[in-house]
Amino acid sequence: GRRLVAPVLHDGALRWRTVEAGETITLDAGNTSDSPKAMLLPQTEGMMRFGRACGHYADGHSSTPEETPTVLLGVRPCDAHSFLMLDRVFLEGRFRDAYYAARRKNTLVIVLACARPRSTCFCHALNGGPYDHLGADLFMRDAGDAYLIEPVTEQGREVFRELADRLSPVDEAHRAAAAEIEDRAMQRLRPVKPVAGIKKVLQGLFDSPVWAEIAEKCVACGTCTYLCPGCHCFTIEDRLRARDGERMRAWDSCMYPTFTLHASGHNPRPDQAARWRQRTMHKFAYLPENVGMYGCVGCGRCIQACPVRLDIRDVIRRVREVADQAVDGHGEAKA
Repeated sequence: GRRLVAPVLHDGALRWRTVEAGETITLDAGNTSDSPKAMLLPQTEGMMRFGRACGHYADGHSSTPEETPTVLLGVRPCDAHSFLMLDRVFLEGRFRDAYYAARRKNTLVIVLACARPRSTCFCHALNGGPYDHLGADLFMRDAGDAYLIEPVTEQGREVFRELADRLSPVDEAHRAAAAEIEDRAMQRLRPVKPVAGIKKVLQGLFDSPVWAEIAEKCVACGTCTYLCPGCHCFTIEDRLRARDGERMRAWDSCMYPTFTLHASGHNPRPDQAARWRQRTMHKFAYLPENVGMYGCVGCGRCIQACPVRLDIRDVIRRVREVADQAVDGHGEAKA
């Protein structure tokens, strides 16, 4: 059987949970407060165990990731988009992450279109949209009193065939209702300038004082990085016991001073300005350069949760303004 993971109201918040008997799945309350990233990249996971003999730790063996087939039901398009970016980071290039790969291979992604985008959503500025199919195996649309579902990938088509006898044919009334809901969803999106071209803008701002300006009110809590579906920085540590030990991987945050602290005491990013520069450059310059995708999908979680209301959309606008001012100052025309 498959493990079902879906949005469930828990302690007053809509969160991703393995659905247990008696729990109610909530699909009509907007996006979750956390992202489903943890289903592919757990916040903490064991990587290997090792024993101790004669005062030395040895005989290590890898911890095999859980192989249980998993269905993620109700993933929003922005989060599904982030899976594709994580795939490029963890599955392509010189190094393939076996732990991520094992979970990804056994995960079916059922995407639910966003019928009611929030004011903080800006997926449409980042090559996405509330009805985007990217990253979906099966795609669902709200049709009022029903959901319309269509397969997108071969894995999705296999599951669709399994469900065929439980599904009803789509009638014109439901098609019309779904189209009307989609139109309303698109109208809810706030106008926002696409981030296209931001990589070139950022390349000239590495030493700009704008980063100190942006970081001035940041309290380095790291909330933005933990809620972001695209952030994937981690740390590895060995937990040692008397007779054995375990190597663990856990999420980390580039917003923390200790993230880049060297054993020598030197820190190449000594202040929050340097950390904000790294966060912005990584998402909008380095990742596009290295994997061909932005590290931000416009889900808006960081905007909603930031205790000092530091809005990533304002950051993008501000760096554009500073870049334009720098160009004007050299007597050149704006691009």
